[in-house]
Parts: sequence; C-alpha cells; structure tokens
Amino acid sequence: MRWLSFTVALLAASACLLAWVYLRDRDAVGWRAPESQLAHADAVIVLEGEDCHWRCAVAVQGRAAQPHRWLVRLTVRGRPQCLRIDVDTFTVTHQDGLTGVQPRRCTTL
Repeated sequence: MRWLSFTVALLAASACLLAWVYLRDRDAVGWRAPESQLAHADAVIVLEGEDCHWRCAVAVQGRAAQPHRWLVRLTVRGRPQCLRIDVDTFTVTHQDGLTGVQPRRCTTL
C-alpha cells in the first residue's frame, strides 16, 4: 500500500511540474482572439462615428471567400449595411481613415 501512495504522489508531482513549466514558458503575447470576435470588435469601431443609442446593431455573418476576411452586417437607424472586414489589415488613422474595410451587398449566407 505504501508503494501505491508513493506512485500516486510521484505522478501528481510530475503533473504539477509539467503544468508549471507550461504556464511559465507559454507565449501569452502571441495569443490572439478568434477572428470572428476580432471582426465584431472592428465593426463596433466602424459604428463609433454614428449616433447609436438603441437603433444600431452589429452581426457577424460569416467568413468571406478569402482568409482573414469576414462579412459583417451593420444596422444603423434601421438600415442594414454590409461590410467585408480584413481582420489583419483593419486600422483607423487620422490620415487614411478606415483601412481593411470594403462595402458589400447584403446577402444571406
């Protein structure tokens, strides 16, 4: 019975050591949220210039044909507008305005 307890304790200690090494050495800086969440956040940034109290909505429709591009439906004052957002190149600057965003025709997927 002593050997069983010793073996279980040794296995538990090994598991704790492996978990500690993983948590210590993982690359937390390189972590990236799922692309659908990034597309939603980018669409919310696009809406920041609008007068949105309760009449605006953002809905991620799905992936576009190209990688890292998402179709997003914005509803502003009851009017739908669709955009294709490239989550890799989306930026907002004072000089260029919005980049990585292209208007698209709203269709159902």
